[in-house]
Amino acid sequence: MISVLTDIQQFVGFTQLQYIVIGVILGTIIGALPGCGPMMGVTLTIPFTYYLDPVSSLALLIGIYQGGSFGGAISAALVGIPGTPIAAATLLDAYPMSQSGRASEAITLATVASWFGGCFGGIVLLLAAPSLASFALSFGPAERLGLALIGLTAIASLSAGSTVKGLMSGALGLMLATVGSDPFTGVNRFDFGLPELTGGLTFVSLLVGLFAISEMLVQLESTTPTARITEKVRFSTKCLWTLITDWGNYLRSSLIGVLVGVVPGVGGVTSAFLSYKISKDMSPDKEQYGKGAPGGVVATEAANSATTGGALLPMLSLGIPGDPIVAVMMGGLLIHGVTPGPAFMLTNAPMLNGILGIFLIGAFLLLPIGWLLLPVFVRILSIPKSFLTTLILALCIFGTYATNRELFDIWLLWIFGLLGYAMRKGGVPLSPLVIGFVLGPIVEESLRRLATISGNDFWGFLFGRPIALTCFALIAAMLIGPALSQMYRARSRAQSPE
Repeated sequence: MISVLTDIQQFVGFTQLQYIVIGVILGTIIGALPGCGPMMGVTLTIPFTYYLDPVSSLALLIGIYQGGSFGGAISAALVGIPGTPIAAATLLDAYPMSQSGRASEAITLATVASWFGGCFGGIVLLLAAPSLASFALSFGPAERLGLALIGLTAIASLSAGSTVKGLMSGALGLMLATVGSDPFTGVNRFDFGLPELTGGLTFVSLLVGLFAISEMLVQLESTTPTARITEKVRFSTKCLWTLITDWGNYLRSSLIGVLVGVVPGVGGVTSAFLSYKISKDMSPDKEQYGKGAPGGVVATEAANSATTGGALLPMLSLGIPGDPIVAVMMGGLLIHGVTPGPAFMLTNAPMLNGILGIFLIGAFLLLPIGWLLLPVFVRILSIPKSFLTTLILALCIFGTYATNRELFDIWLLWIFGLLGYAMRKGGVPLSPLVIGFVLGPIVEESLRRLATISGNDFWGFLFGRPIALTCFALIAAMLIGPALSQMYRARSRAQSPE
């Protein structure tokens, strides 16, 4: 523990603390604005972290991730519009509380629960990540391939809507990752004779275009007016007592959030609704849930904030992002030449401890920042949509161009923006594409190394590697399980009497 504290002191100075504070404030603001959220916040910020050191860059991104995961609760409680999908479950009880004149209580409960869940996730991350370093020593190409395929399969199959569309999106991401020079032979491929593509597609252009530009195009179609808030909202100190009176709900929901976050592709939406259901089932006042139950707000916000720590754990230790937002953050690290995974844990343990310290500090800052700046966040909700859309579009273009100062990146930005817009209209999820693009090089490199080491005796080589076999067994279960379940339900409906 002494060495961990020393590493944190080495990598977390005044500059990094500044970026954490800025990140949490910006993330909360972006999360509170309907249509934005931590994904857009992290995506927009990556171009501006290009000239920062890796730790400062991640400090800013983690702060936005944490603040954005909480910020959606503000608009959910006050205007009945979740700023992020993560806050959809919070809306169920927070908005009824506001309608009954308890807006201050709803916001305070959301802030305290987010703070508790974030700190819980940070502590678990700090304790669990270093212990995985020795386990990671046994990871070779076969294990890395299996883990990467688990990430692809889980994220695609758990996508909202059609599983087939999720798999198609992930496959498109894998295809886009092959553009550029071959990592083994150096031969250019799929560059269409354009010298700008010899180094591959620009990750910043893909991210900003796919998420931010497409979202702005969708927002331009919307005619929903900007919400106006007339009630005076302040921080309610009496709600702090719920940490003592309802400690079981805080702890249980945070634990659910961490466990769900570790599973690649699930994310805060699932953990929030799962925690809400369990809290309702265990509550003696079940009938109050959905009508303004404080326990519902606590359960959802503690869970989705704790998920942030759980989602970072597989990314830092195994190189497999726990959710789409973490995949974008992983891309931000790759831009700085830092590749998360087993090798990173073993060779850059001091930097890893610095990152863990940053996350825990950011989690602790949620409460004081939310307390002090709540009136500011509330006022920001009244910004006209036309002004906000114009500002974000300008940031998208400026940030993308500033990364490499290439006009070609702007063309890619609009191409991916139109692609993202078409995918949204067609109900095709965007997240699997990003995961496929991030994990594609890992899959290719591991597969080709595995073919070389095994002498093309792929399955014979795997039988001597139990971890790899377990990974491929999980992949088979994730692919076959839903199909078998659907067949069973169809047969049950056919046999049931009408």
